[in-house]
Amino acid sequence: MSKRFLLLLSIISLLFLILFAILSYFSRLATDDYYFIGDLKNRGTFEQVWFQYKYWSGRYTATFAMNVIYNLLGIKQTYYNFLPPLSLFLLITGIYTFLKNLIINYSIQLKKSILIIYSICIASIFFFLSYDIAESWFWYCGYSSYLWSITALILGTGLLISKNCKWYNSLLLCVCFLYVGGASELYSAIIGLYYTYIVFSIYKKQKTKNNFWQNRFNKKLIIGYVSFSIAFILLLIAPGNYVRDTLFPEHSFFYAFFLTGKSFVKFTILYLPIKSIYLIGFSPLFILMGIYLKEQLNFSFSPFRKMFKKITLIFFSTLFLFFYTTAYVMVEAGPARVLFFVSFLFTCYIIFISFYAGLTISFKNQYKLKLISVFILIPLLIFHIINQTLIASNYSKANDERIAYILNLKEKIKTDTLILLTPLPPSGMLYSSEITNDTTHFTNREVKMGYDLPFYVVKRDKINPF
Repeated sequence: MSKRFLLLLSIISLLFLILFAILSYFSRLATDDYYFIGDLKNRGTFEQVWFQYKYWSGRYTATFAMNVIYNLLGIKQTYYNFLPPLSLFLLITGIYTFLKNLIINYSIQLKKSILIIYSICIASIFFFLSYDIAESWFWYCGYSSYLWSITALILGTGLLISKNCKWYNSLLLCVCFLYVGGASELYSAIIGLYYTYIVFSIYKKQKTKNNFWQNRFNKKLIIGYVSFSIAFILLLIAPGNYVRDTLFPEHSFFYAFFLTGKSFVKFTILYLPIKSIYLIGFSPLFILMGIYLKEQLNFSFSPFRKMFKKITLIFFSTLFLFFYTTAYVMVEAGPARVLFFVSFLFTCYIIFISFYAGLTISFKNQYKLKLISVFILIPLLIFHIINQTLIASNYSKANDERIAYILNLKEKIKTDTLILLTPLPPSGMLYSSEITNDTTHFTNREVKMGYDLPFYVVKRDKINPF
C-alpha cells in the first residue's frame, strides 16, 4: 500500500474526525436527556433503574449506564460535549480490537497505522449510513441502548476471537455481552438468535463433548453466551416491558408482514438512493484492502458471484427478521434509532462484499479506484464541515440563548405562567432540542422538568425576538 494512498486515507479520516468534533462541540441536551436529569433529582441512580425496569423498560444495563453519566454531569452542557467523541473513540477502539485479532488469526502482517486508519474509515461509513445521524450519534439519551450496544458487540466479538486467554480478557468479554444482552430488546433478539446458532453449530461439529470443552475459543464462546443469555432473560422478564406494551396497538401476526414490506420499500427506495454517494466513495477503500491482502491469504476462495449470493441472502434474511420483529413488537416500522441496527448490518455487508471483491476479482486499474474515493470523499467531507459548521453553530447559539433566557426568567418568575419561546433554527446533523406549542407535549414537559422551571414553556408559531 503506497505512502501516497495512506496519506490520502489519513486526510479522509482526519476530515471525518474534524466534522465529528465540530458537531460534538455544537451538540446540545434534548428531550429525554432532560427527563432523566430531572427524574434523577428525585431518585438515585439505582432507584431510577429499578423504576424504569418495573414501570417502563427492561433495558437495565443501558439505563444504568446513562444514569451514571447524568448523575456525574447533571445539567452542565459543557461536559456533555465530550460524550460524542468518547462514544466514537470507544467504537473505533472496538473496531480496531476486532480487526487486530482477526488479522492475527489469519497470520496477516499489517501495520498498526493502517489498522487505525481503516478502523476510522469503518466508523466513518457507519456514521454516514445511519438512518438518522442526529438521532443515532448526537442524542445523548440514545447512546446507551443503541450505539453503545453495537460498540459492546464489536468489542466483545474482538475479544472472543482473540488468542489472549488471560482472565481480564474473559472478564471484559463477559462485561461486553452482559451489556449487549440487557441494552435493547430488538437488538438482543437478533444477536441472540445468531449467537445461539453459532454455539450449536460449533458444538455439533465436535466429535465428543471433551473436544468442545478443551478448545479455548469454545470456552470463551460459552462465557460470552452465558453472560448474554442471563442478561437477555432479565431484560425480557422486566415488568416494565409489559406495562409499556399496553400503550401499543394490538399486535397482529399478519399486519406485521405488511409493515415489514413497508420497511423494505423504505430501505430500497428512500434509504439506499440517499446513501449511494457514500457507498460509491467508501467501497473502493475496502476493495483496495482486499487487493492488498490477497497475496498474504494463500488459500482458495469461492468465486465472488457465489459468495455474493450467499452473503446477500444472509443479509436480507437478517433484515427480514429484524424488520418483522420490530413491526410485530412496536406495530410500526420503527424509529430511526431502532433502525440504526439496520445501518450496522448494511455497513458490515458493504465492507465484506467490497473486501471480498478485492480478494477474488482482478482489477486492472487500481488507480481509478483510488481516484473515485479521493474525488468523492474529500470534497464531500469538506462540504459537510463547512455546511454543518454554519448550521450547527447557528442552532447551538440560538439554543444557548433560549436556555439563558429561561434560566434568567426562573430567577424572576415564581408563579405558574406561560412563556413563549422563539423557534430554534434547523439543527442539521445534530439532534434538535426544539419543543412544540403544546405545553402537554413531552418535549415541553421534559425541558420544564430538566431545569425545574416554575412556569410552562411553548414555542411561538412565528419567529420573534425573545
